[in-house]
Order: sequence, then structure tokens, then C-alpha cells
Amino acid sequence: MAFDSTPMYRGRVSSGDSRNRPSVAKATRGTAGAFGALVIAAARDSDAARGLALAYAALDRNGRWQIVDAVVADALGEGISPCVVLASLLSVEDDAGVAQHIADAISAEGGTGLEATSRPRALAAGDDESGGIVLVRPLHGTFVEVLALAWKRDLGVTHAIFDPMVHDGDALSHKASLPPDLRFENVPIAFAIDLVTPVLWTHRRQSGALPPGVRRFADLFSIAPEPDTDVSSSHG
Repeated sequence: MAFDSTPMYRGRVSSGDSRNRPSVAKATRGTAGAFGALVIAAARDSDAARGLALAYAALDRNGRWQIVDAVVADALGEGISPCVVLASLLSVEDDAGVAQHIADAISAEGGTGLEATSRPRALAAGDDESGGIVLVRPLHGTFVEVLALAWKRDLGVTHAIFDPMVHDGDALSHKASLPPDLRFENVPIAFAIDLVTPVLWTHRRQSGALPPGVRRFADLFSIAPEPDTDVSSSHG
């Protein structure tokens, strides 16, 4: 892949001229400053991280580049590693040059805080006639991604919930969005995958597409998703 020729991040940045910062970073900086507080929150809270990533994704390329530098400068000013916040930004970045800029910044700071503190796990209920699963996979730090599915033999997958980033402590709460008659229990990941894989094959044969969110987990199910074949919304 050919990366953009714009100079990459090569170490810790200075605060720079705040007049040139995009609006999301034009807050008071430094200890207790608004943007510094946002960076701290985004390093620890999935809602804050998601909100910052969404605001970041709405900016133009130059604005996103500046936000990366602002996150590094403000995180270091607040005495924390910027790496977890940068990883959240990287998850929504589709420009190769800016993605490399983020990767360079993470590398320069040693990837501090990116080690996952959780482990993959699963809940399952029912059988291939009527059932459900909740799969949890670590991302970075305390953040995980979650896929929750429910199905019935004659209807296929009836509920599909994908959360791309949530705090590990809240991950299993997604089972509350599945049918209340399902009785979940902790199971090995392999058991959950064996349970749901034939359901997904059947659903795709019937509907022509995988349920929403499954594409992200398709490597677990040995299902190669067609490009742009996920349906646009979940059921239920």
C-alpha cells in the first residue's frame, strides 16, 4: 500500500498554534482543560472514546491530522499515555497517510496501555432450533467488541447486535437486548461458534446476506462474507 507523502509523526509534538486547531480541539488545554479532560475520559470510557472518534471522523483530513497531534500533546500534558485514545481514532480512519501518522504516534509512545486486560469469552442459550449467543473479544486496554445474536429455525437470525467498542465490564449486558426467554450460561468460545455457525450459513442461504455485525467476526465462523452484503439494520 502506498502511503501519503505528508511527513509522518516522529516523536512527541509540541502544543503548536491553537488557532490552527479543528473545532473539536479548540478547548482550553492543560490540566483540567476541556480537551485534556476529554482525552482522559476517552482513555477510560467507551462512550467518551466513541464520541471523540465520531467527531474526529467528521473532520477533513487536515483536521484529523491535527487532532492526532492534539491528542498526543494533551495526553502527555495530562500525564497519561495517548495510545488508547489513538487506537480508537485509528478504528475509524480510512486514509492510509493519517492511519500511518497514528501508528507512528502509537509506536513513538511505546504502545503503552494497549495491552488487553480482558479475555475472549462467550454466553450461549438454547440450541440450533431456537437460541442465542453473546461473543466478547478484547480490543485494547479495557475495551472489547461484542456480537450478540438470537435465532429461530424458521425465521433465521432474529436479533443481531454489534457493539464495536464497549468497556469490558458492560459487555455481557447486551444479552438484555435478546429475547427474555433465553437462559444464557458461560460456555467455551468454541462451543458458541459451533452452535451458531450452521445458523449463520442457513441465514445467509435464505436471505442472501449475513446479519449486521457478523462480518467483523466472520473469521471465527469460517464464513467468507461477500463485500457489502451485511443487511443495514438489525431485527427485533
